[in-house]
Amino acid sequence: MLKGPATRSLRFIDLFAGLGGFHLALRGLGHECVFASEIDEELRSLYRTNYLEAHGLIHGDIREYKQKIPAHDILCAGFPCQPFSKSGRQQGMLDKTRGTLFHEIVEILEQHRPSYVILENVGNFERHDGGRTWKIVKESLAELGYQVRGTEHVESGGHGLISPHHLGFPHTRERFFIVASLGQLPKDPFPKAQRDRATTLEDIVQLNSELSKEDRKWAALSEQQRRCIDHWNALLARVPDDIELPSFPIWGDEILATYPFTKKAPYAFTAKDLREFVRQYRPPRKAKKFQLLKLLPSYARIEEHKFPKWKVDFIQNNRDWFEEISPYLSQRWIQKLIQFPPSLRKLEWNCKDEDRDLWKHVLQFRPSGLRVKRYTSCPALVAMTSTQIPILGPKHRFITQIEGLRLQGFPDSHKLPQKRYAAFQALGNAVHVLVVREIARRLINGA
Repeated sequence: MLKGPATRSLRFIDLFAGLGGFHLALRGLGHECVFASEIDEELRSLYRTNYLEAHGLIHGDIREYKQKIPAHDILCAGFPCQPFSKSGRQQGMLDKTRGTLFHEIVEILEQHRPSYVILENVGNFERHDGGRTWKIVKESLAELGYQVRGTEHVESGGHGLISPHHLGFPHTRERFFIVASLGQLPKDPFPKAQRDRATTLEDIVQLNSELSKEDRKWAALSEQQRRCIDHWNALLARVPDDIELPSFPIWGDEILATYPFTKKAPYAFTAKDLREFVRQYRPPRKAKKFQLLKLLPSYARIEEHKFPKWKVDFIQNNRDWFEEISPYLSQRWIQKLIQFPPSLRKLEWNCKDEDRDLWKHVLQFRPSGLRVKRYTSCPALVAMTSTQIPILGPKHRFITQIEGLRLQGFPDSHKLPQKRYAAFQALGNAVHVLVVREIARRLINGA
């Protein structure tokens, strides 16, 4: 269980605020917001609606409003991850941050010297730009007199990334957190992962009877999406239980494929040779090489003379598996599969030893295929697209906006952008409220 509010009230600022996850977390600990910055106009308006005390405190682009920042004790930011320039004067560590939004944070810290800093970024932040970004951020904060700790990967000797499911929430969303203090950092400022704690999506799922007419409309699967799920389900039902479903992505285009791939890629062959490999697609008699290549799967028509080893292995694994299950592959099933777009002709089964009924799991339509995961937690919400919104298999629908709020630790009443795409983009960019709250509690009050 998360512990209660802090014993003393501190003043905090919320930069790149988005939906205000930092605000909600720190307010829950009894702290006071004195400034917030968010470049998106709609999100600024919603910030005022969701946090009535923030009227007059929320501003636009931090580069234009940082002079308005008052004295504060805590700086919070989910800052964008930009590559730092390798050119310039480089007369010191802080000079290396110029031209990035992290440099704005550095200048604010230089001026106001808050006691604590809490920063959040994507899971691969530590490895961004070959590790150079994290090195510069860490050394920049240290030059300002801060003790610094990040959730570096376990294999690097660190704490490891933090995800809501580590704390008992049904959401798998690993993120890199950075904490800094002008005083002594707690021995362990990050919560320990409770990896043996079971989670289930039933904790956040709405009853279908609770959904409004608009909710049902936006959460509905398309006819094609339903047919795709049922189509793959039909195959899984035919494959005997003693044949293991592969852990590698299943590429349906390899069922009928005959093109060579081990020593040379298709691009390395002449048009005459290519015609033999695509004969089943009935190419035009005088088709050029580029026209013949277009008949191959997109991943096989790349202009390279040799495939990388990982691709050779993927293709070989798929052809071997399809050969194994060939007695259960009907021509009718294959012909129906070909009618789907390329991304729907792929399947990623991540539910080893689970029931092979796709409608019992969490599904996601991704460029890499239809991904299937256990119904224990939801995959991370993706900020850059609304096409990868998770599907609740047992409910036969996408998650709703309220379920998205619950996954990120927000109350049901929290207002989101009106358009569905903008709402899930904001949720995908948000910090998890209760994860931040636990980190802040340990940082400020001691572990």
